[in-house]
Amino acid sequence: MALFAETVHEAKVLELGSGRLDWGPDAYSMRSVFDSSNEFIQSDVVPEYGHLVVDATTMDFDCEFDVILCSNVLEHVRDFDTAVERIHRALKPGGRAVINVPFLFPYHDEPHDFWRFTEHALVRMLADFSAVDVKHRGYRRLPFTLFVVATKRSDSPDAAPSARGTSAASMKCW
Repeated sequence: MALFAETVHEAKVLELGSGRLDWGPDAYSMRSVFDSSNEFIQSDVVPEYGHLVVDATTMDFDCEFDVILCSNVLEHVRDFDTAVERIHRALKPGGRAVINVPFLFPYHDEPHDFWRFTEHALVRMLADFSAVDVKHRGYRRLPFTLFVVATKRSDSPDAAPSARGTSAASMKCW
């Protein structure tokens, strides 16, 4: 994540699953690896954690974020396809979703640890993105975790309304 974070400046970043605060405000968050030029928004589904309350399956953002971080979250989401659709919708054209998921990893947060995703499942789930780059921690065929950077098309209809001769109001971010 640190290498990716070095490429992000003056961006609006949404972190899904920022986690508990009992070990400090950034104990479970990636905020500290991003520079201060970014607008970094921490969120979680658990109100008691003290972050903005955001559920990836129901969030209602349209083209708001340059980057969405989803680190060790999707394995806890029953309707992961809807979460991925909402992440795509919330990104600006050219925006990037950064997804980290465990593969060979013990059950955690039971009973809410539902899934383990293969590289092939992640590529399929992220098919609406123009580019999907999957990295492995551990052996490729037996990874400990998978790290994905998925880029939303920059040529979606909302990317350049004036160049297409259409008003921005008539275009929908997708």
